Amino acid sequence: MSVGVVHVYANDAVETKSTASVAQDVPNFAFGLGYGLLDRKSLMNIDFKVNIPINRYLSTQVLLNSNYLVTGSSSDSFAQSEFSSNWFLRNDYGRLGLGIGISEREPMDEELETERDIIGQFIGEAFLGDFSFTGNYISTDDTLSNVTSSRIGLGYYFNDDQRVSLFREKYNGEAMGWRLETHYQPKKYRQMGSMGLIARKGKDYNYVGAVVEYYFDYAVSLKQREREFH
Repeated sequence: MSVGVVHVYANDAVETKSTASVAQDVPNFAFGLGYGLLDRKSLMNIDFKVNIPINRYLSTQVLLNSNYLVTGSSSDSFAQSEFSSNWFLRNDYGRLGLGIGISEREPMDEELETERDIIGQFIGEAFLGDFSFTGNYISTDDTLSNVTSSRIGLGYYFNDDQRVSLFREKYNGEAMGWRLETHYQPKKYRQMGSMGLIARKGKDYNYVGAVVEYYFDYAVSLKQREREFH
């Protein structure tokens, strides 16, 4: 998922400061909402992310993902949340990250027990011109999130505010599938939000949906956001 910079500009002189420089100096936030159909069942996502730069080469991140699978029956409807802290080494050509957190799965049926699991995560990404190469590994076997999963893939930027990506994704146990997504950030609204479409094909796990993200900043391109932050 993509993030931006929180910064209050006191006057026009401050507003002209390079957004790339600002992005390296201050914490930033993003909030996302998603909805789609997972094998004809409603899946809703709420995501919140905080990035905290430490210096030019080191940053940390706090990530909260909440997912709600609604099937029409309390026996197999549930909420799943992931809360994690990730740490990154980065430069202009890519980043490497490690993370640890907790995953919780709470059934709608109160007679069923809530499941909790400690999760570890490895993130690697390389940038080459308009291309990005991504590899993620997360230790949990079952994740519904649009943000975190075990995957490897390639992204391409048509321009600074439009990207398409294709991933090979592990989504449930050892099952594998293909994931195609595209994101667009309109300049009309000062680049403060983006829209995305996601389609995934896999055995018993087909998904199609949309996501909208809001950034607590403005005038930062989608390409810059995703290269400054994960």
